Amino acid sequence: MTTPTTGGASGLAAWANVRGVCFDLGGTLVRPDTHPTTGQVAQVLGISLDEARAMMESGAKRRRIAPAALARELVTAREQFEALPALERVLTAAQHRAADPTLYDDSIPALEMVKRRGFAVFAMTNSLGSSIPAQPPAFQRLLDGLVYSADTGACKPERAAFAAVERACRLRPDQLLHVGDSLRADVVGALNAGWHTAYLHRKSDGRLPQSVPRAVQQLRTLSELALLLPASPRGMAPLAPGELETS
Repeated sequence: MTTPTTGGASGLAAWANVRGVCFDLGGTLVRPDTHPTTGQVAQVLGISLDEARAMMESGAKRRRIAPAALARELVTAREQFEALPALERVLTAAQHRAADPTLYDDSIPALEMVKRRGFAVFAMTNSLGSSIPAQPPAFQRLLDGLVYSADTGACKPERAAFAAVERACRLRPDQLLHVGDSLRADVVGALNAGWHTAYLHRKSDGRLPQSVPRAVQQLRTLSELALLLPASPRGMAPLAPGELETS
């Protein structure tokens, strides 16, 4: 286990009142697709990646919609009806991948550790409404809730996205910790919402690390959370090792 990088009052001392931990999905718990869905949509429609991202964030990430319906909607808006079959294949494949995502090696151990210590465990994602699988992915059994922007109508870093998790777990902002790999969506969003936050930048991440505020805890792996989280939420006894499987 590597030593966490700290930039100020964070970890054990700052997180003493934390009672719930919320994880980002893509890039945090789930390995990103080799060819991201939004990039494939941009390629099929012949538009820039920025245009595709803006298009998805303004609509498809804020409501549930079937892959075929979203494909029709997109080609109709741009009058590119010949692109319908290819676009439908891209969106349907993304939904299938979401049903059985590839997790990082440290994801399940981290979720189990947080759950075993007695914290509420949530995940929050800005994924496309068309990518939400019909059946929950297997790792969801370790979560108390998985909050999709398509169900709340709010995308990180918007305050309403974080408020949706607060309502789901019935905890105050100062009792929640958010862990994610995006400065804008995860770190800034959580700080503006009044949450604790940790920025994850894996060694295997091809991107350069983002510059985060000095007081924000920085992680290289999720396993570092075991060193930084309290043994149990304040005022609550930790779960026994075997309670995870029976709870």
